[in-house]
Amino acid sequence: MLYEWIRGENNDDGDRPSFPNKKSRYILVIAICLGLLALIWPVTRTDKTGNSTVRTSTISNDKKLNQQLASELEYILSRIDGAGKVKVSISLASGGLKTYAANTRNESRAIEESQNGANKKTTETNMSRDLAVSAGAPLLVENKTPEVTGVLVVAEGAKSPIIQEKLVQATSTLLNISPHQVCVMPGGDI
Repeated sequence: MLYEWIRGENNDDGDRPSFPNKKSRYILVIAICLGLLALIWPVTRTDKTGNSTVRTSTISNDKKLNQQLASELEYILSRIDGAGKVKVSISLASGGLKTYAANTRNESRAIEESQNGANKKTTETNMSRDLAVSAGAPLLVENKTPEVTGVLVVAEGAKSPIIQEKLVQATSTLLNISPHQVCVMPGGDI
């Protein structure tokens, strides 16, 4: 039937073709084929470099956070009387904790069957979780800063036990860590 329509052969019904010439019919068939091809053509592309870029930026963000925290601590500790020049090194447990939003779907289905007079009831439950995405990126709900595991403070004035104690107390208070996680060492020309 399609072949006859394209060729423009007359039907037994006496209907005349809706398109007056063969060229317009061929163009219509080609347009339909191109439309179907566009529908089935894969749209998504895999980008292998995108994943490594995300990891690199996460690592550099962790380093920036560590450096920023250390420089702020250096500035504050150097303001303590008798501390002199101060250098700080901070050890972090991890890159922190990031919590992303997820869409949860629960589906349950009950099936009742009777065989030979015996009733059988089966319940099937499915739960699926999908990552919530906003503007092409996962939706971040919570971002916890990394946990500080230890701090090394090197100060010119740390030769005095009183200054050492002040530096330990200030560091443990600022970073909310216990004093045994802070090590203060005297330093020469920093």
